[in-house]
Amino acid sequence: MTGDTPSAAASRSRYWLTVPLLAALLLAFWLLMVASIWDKSLTYDEGIHLAGGYTYWQFNDYRINAENGNLPQRVMALPVLLSGYRFPSTDQTAWHRSDGWKLGDQFLHDMGNDLHGMLWKGRAGIALLAVALALVVYLWSRRLFGPTGGLISLLLCMLSPTVLANGPLMVSDVAGALFFLLSTWALWAMLHKLTPWTLLASGLAMGGLFVAKMSAPLMVVIALVLIAIRFIHAEELPVIVGKKVWRIGSRGRQAALFAGAMAAHVLLVPLVIWTFYGFRYNMMAGAHDQRDVMFNSTLLAKSTEASAVMQLATQWHVLPEAYLYGEVFVLKSAQQRWAFMNGQASLKGWRTFFPYTFLVKTPLSALGIVLLAVLAAWAKWKGRKDDTGQSVPVGQSAWQALYATAPLWTLLIIYWVTVITSHLNIGHRHLLPVYPPMFVLAGASAYWLNRLRKPMAMLLVALLGLLAFETLYYFPNYLAYFNQVVGGPKDGYRHLVDSSLDWGQDLPALKKYLASHGLEGSDTWLYLSYFGLDRPESYQIRAIRVEDLTPTSTQPPKPRLIAFRAGVYCISATNLQPLGLTPEGPWNDAFEKLYQQVRQDVQRLEKTANDPAARATLLKSRSDDYWKKLEIMANQLTFARLRAHLRQREPDDMVNYSILIYRVSEDELRQALDGPMPEDGPNLLQQMMKH
Repeated sequence: MTGDTPSAAASRSRYWLTVPLLAALLLAFWLLMVASIWDKSLTYDEGIHLAGGYTYWQFNDYRINAENGNLPQRVMALPVLLSGYRFPSTDQTAWHRSDGWKLGDQFLHDMGNDLHGMLWKGRAGIALLAVALALVVYLWSRRLFGPTGGLISLLLCMLSPTVLANGPLMVSDVAGALFFLLSTWALWAMLHKLTPWTLLASGLAMGGLFVAKMSAPLMVVIALVLIAIRFIHAEELPVIVGKKVWRIGSRGRQAALFAGAMAAHVLLVPLVIWTFYGFRYNMMAGAHDQRDVMFNSTLLAKSTEASAVMQLATQWHVLPEAYLYGEVFVLKSAQQRWAFMNGQASLKGWRTFFPYTFLVKTPLSALGIVLLAVLAAWAKWKGRKDDTGQSVPVGQSAWQALYATAPLWTLLIIYWVTVITSHLNIGHRHLLPVYPPMFVLAGASAYWLNRLRKPMAMLLVALLGLLAFETLYYFPNYLAYFNQVVGGPKDGYRHLVDSSLDWGQDLPALKKYLASHGLEGSDTWLYLSYFGLDRPESYQIRAIRVEDLTPTSTQPPKPRLIAFRAGVYCISATNLQPLGLTPEGPWNDAFEKLYQQVRQDVQRLEKTANDPAARATLLKSRSDDYWKKLEIMANQLTFARLRAHLRQREPDDMVNYSILIYRVSEDELRQALDGPMPEDGPNLLQQMMKH
């Protein structure tokens, strides 16, 4: 009986140590994500994503939320579908008009379903994609930098507040990050060993990306750059079919093979897309022309965002209608959206937005490990020797290392350029695809542990420990994480809002805060301005909704105005800032003039309540449309001026960094509403008209 050689035995031993450790870490990662989201309310986009995925499975219909990835919506909806929850009737206007927002609200709140059960099941399901992302990060890093490098990269992914915040949310961002990374790796592998399996893996991975995120066409640019790099490197291409192996050295033959492989991708990717859309062109199943319409019914037919290519694809039914609609919808949405950064609001965004979010929302300890990886790469390049013991020139060594990591750099650079030039500055989550390649590259820091360079090794271990401590310290508020560059999460609302901080996730925490501070059932006037689509009453929060004070439809003029009173104001960080609520933009002279005019007209209405003749004369002084909208304008402007005042001072308290608590006295309320103009900001609408 022959025993294992020492090297084989060591390899077997490492295997049995590595696999259980990897499984345990991935399980811990999944549990940490699910635990962090367990007591969080519905975030803004989750309802429509869940409703969309449910209808894809249940009705083979794609009218709901077609602009987001089909694949992640199916993943999150599958556990909910299998649990037998009731879905709203499809015989209603919301369904016929493709109103996914309303259907999602009904699905979660009006059907007698268990809201918490639906949330945690859908979130636990989608979190598995984040686990898959962590596994790919580990495997790629291990291939480049060995088991220790793989472990470091895995820990960086597991302990990333950005990944932990977005991984368990029922949206498509982590799915996009996963398939960008996976398709880039699979393509690079195929470019170095062309077999039926590597070709199939690359095609399916890229197809997965196209049904995961509408930004997938960016992969075409990445692929072209990687093919060019592969040609520059000029090495033989092994082609393996069964047991036959050919080594192709000719550039011309390689070009022909790569062209053939890309042609296969042109077939495989649409096949994946058509599969996820049930091999049907029409977005809607059993639609009636006069009854069922897209959410934006003219988008594909008349929109300027629908390029000639898209219009041609629509005419020839090259891809499913829902997919084409989703791509055009995203192109249109990316043109302009209200964004906030460092006290400023903008419809066009800033080139510095994503670099800034990366700087303030990435743990400094993680950035320190990345720096150690850079230093390790340099040290390794300088100290490398060939087989004869001669030193290898730094340039040659660097080129070989950079070539090995070329797909990671390509993904990083192209994605960074894309997001920097984008106008869609609504959330740090859109930067997610740059983190996994960074984590993989950070595996190079294992050099210090493998070479036992004591000071650097100790620093690396200390930074990993600090990252773990900080991650656990801020549990479960990962969406609100900010690093020490801006003073941590407590000052985050001054820098970024929306899905970078406050996405409507903290109603359960607000409920606990109100109970612990004796504000439930007290005589204190309690106001809530909530940024989100969950329902405060689902958590037994009894407060006056500021948004409910403003009528949603125009009414005849009333001789009264619902007044704001001294009390406690609970305001979502996003709503505090000058976006999201009407009027949008900072308080300025134009708003002030309108506010004063509206207040005077409200007072005139009140004075003429019992004098029909005077009331009739007053109503003739302005248009009917103005008087119908007066109450709406009055409440919106009043709360906007109050918010502008509150922005000038520190909140009295905060709930999980995302909901700010202000105790407003009679004197302060009078100052806010009757005092000098609280802030003098630019007139953004006027600026946009000039451009």
